[in-house]
Amino acid sequence: MSEKLRDFLTHLAAGAIMAAAVFFLNQGRGYPPIQCLCDGCFVAAVLLLGTGGIRAATNQGTFDVIGFGLRTVVNMALPVLNWEKETMEQYRERKTQERKTPAGLFQAGAVYLLLSLVTLFFYYQIYE
Repeated sequence: MSEKLRDFLTHLAAGAIMAAAVFFLNQGRGYPPIQCLCDGCFVAAVLLLGTGGIRAATNQGTFDVIGFGLRTVVNMALPVLNWEKETMEQYRERKTQERKTPAGLFQAGAVYLLLSLVTLFFYYQIYE
């Protein structure tokens, strides 16, 4: 199995867990099942797409200065960790090599957004 497919399926499964949690929480409130399913898919879509957006921003180096600053402060406060000292440029290069693509998050989020729109359509067909 390719790395991209495994990443997509992992995020799809995480979305399913989130959608199921919202579904069962809404069931206790007495909402119709189709509305609970729509809400669950929408929450999963928003969380996956939002996380993908944050990862895309991180991949552009948005939070590098904050990460380097925190690492420097922790290194000064806890010298027993023996982290190697590095410059900001070395830190950026290391982080650039470690970064992951947000494609799996965006794809899984798009699937759940499409599912929420489909269930919303059926909800309006049934209850309106």
